[in-house]
Amino acid sequence: MSTTDDEPQIGERTRLAELIQIMGRHGLNGLASRLGLLPGRLEQPVDLGPPERVVALLRDLGPVAVKLGQVLATREDLLGPEWVRALSTLQDRVTPLPFEALEPTILTALGSPIADVFARFDREPIAAASIAQVHGATLRDGTEVVVKVRRPGIAERVDADLRLIRRIARLAARHSPEIRRLKPDELLRFFAESLSQEMDLSAEAAACESIGAFLQPLGVRTPGFYWDQVGRRINVQERLDGVPVRAILDRAGEGGAGQGAADVAGRYADAVLRMIIFNGRFHADPHPGNVFVLADGSLAFIDFGAVGVLSPARRNEVVTLVLAIAGEDTRSLTDILLQWSGETDVDRQALTRDLDALIGQFRGAVLQQIELADIFGRVFALLRTYRLALPPDLALLLRTLLIAEGFVRRLDPGFDIAARAAPIARELLRERIGPAGLKRGGRRLATSLGRLATASPELVAFAERVARSGALPIELQGGAVFPIPASPRRADPNILSAGLLVAGAILQRDHDVVGAMLMASAVLPAGWAWFSSRQRR
Repeated sequence: MSTTDDEPQIGERTRLAELIQIMGRHGLNGLASRLGLLPGRLEQPVDLGPPERVVALLRDLGPVAVKLGQVLATREDLLGPEWVRALSTLQDRVTPLPFEALEPTILTALGSPIADVFARFDREPIAAASIAQVHGATLRDGTEVVVKVRRPGIAERVDADLRLIRRIARLAARHSPEIRRLKPDELLRFFAESLSQEMDLSAEAAACESIGAFLQPLGVRTPGFYWDQVGRRINVQERLDGVPVRAILDRAGEGGAGQGAADVAGRYADAVLRMIIFNGRFHADPHPGNVFVLADGSLAFIDFGAVGVLSPARRNEVVTLVLAIAGEDTRSLTDILLQWSGETDVDRQALTRDLDALIGQFRGAVLQQIELADIFGRVFALLRTYRLALPPDLALLLRTLLIAEGFVRRLDPGFDIAARAAPIARELLRERIGPAGLKRGGRRLATSLGRLATASPELVAFAERVARSGALPIELQGGAVFPIPASPRRADPNILSAGLLVAGAILQRDHDVVGAMLMASAVLPAGWAWFSSRQRR
């Protein structure tokens, strides 16, 4: 007998029946019908009741459902604030397994008796979560370590639940336009990849060492790993002794943290921003429980189970987004958001007007008085209004930034974001207009200008005249001429066009680096002058 792709395999039928039964127990038969799990066609929208009811359901369904709920809690571009608040209460904390239940996994992973590797192994865990739990131990040479062990049977449970969730998501997308807007296939693919990394404890070790190598010159520590005892089901890592930042936050709440808290906030902000902007791989869950201040005063990050990755192309898109916001170029901003969402049936003019109004709300504000949570909240509301969705990797980035902002604001309510961002922005500009960056970007710029010339042949003739004469006739609005004004409210479009044309003319003669430098000299100072003027306000 043939089966359709959406028919659960024999091994999943029991789990599907259990799911329907649990949904009924929580009074969510209407949701089951909307998802296509129960027969019958719904003619009217179903009242799901309070979001807390769905949260209780996810808790009952187990670790995969809980982690999916935690991911959805980061997607305020998709879900309203009441759902985000409810889903944010889901905690990945479970009752620890007794040592006897873990011992076979430890023995198999080590390939030898525990006593051959450890002089001491604490039977009571330091922490326990749905994927793994952590124990303290001492190596035979007396070194204090932390041992992370994956819970037995969790891989099979996760695999079965992921298959079932994918099937349900496809059924639900057929029955509900609202669920189709959530792009469940893309969301679940990203979720499965993230969960797969968290399940592989050797991947966590590799990510920690890789990102740690970037953080080390910044004075930020990460644990080292004992690779002879690292595998998919176990990792043994250096135990870093220090004060958890959570304790500093508690003191700050009592008015006792003082200058130390402000110093920690600054170093932490530098580390998070630089990981994202320059490294492209970053700790995606830098909450106070994962950050320590060590005895020598240095900062330490632990637990790299959640790691974000921004490809070079995506980082360029983010930079373009920032420059569009800085230049109050709402048309470009609209283009980027629509590109990310993949939506075409959108009222572009209305979206552009609303984005312009949104940017206008913050015009003239002092940067250190603006909270990212406020900005993101308004942007997310706008995205929901237009039924736009962000790519999952960007949603993870925004979540990380919100965690970081909440962290530093709690440590130091007067934290000056502009002062911290300024030197990092300068470094980014230097990197982008340095010889290596220019050489990388020159050919791409030539290609882009070629497409522009195809669309507008008169630009080619103008570029050729400039190339032959070696002079650039520029006439700006109001008779202004170069140089660029010291503090423009926004980058003058004539200046940007002139820079592009100069670069295009020279690139026609194969001088990639010089052309890109000229483009940078026209475009980047305009954006930087704007940024500097905002700081001085």
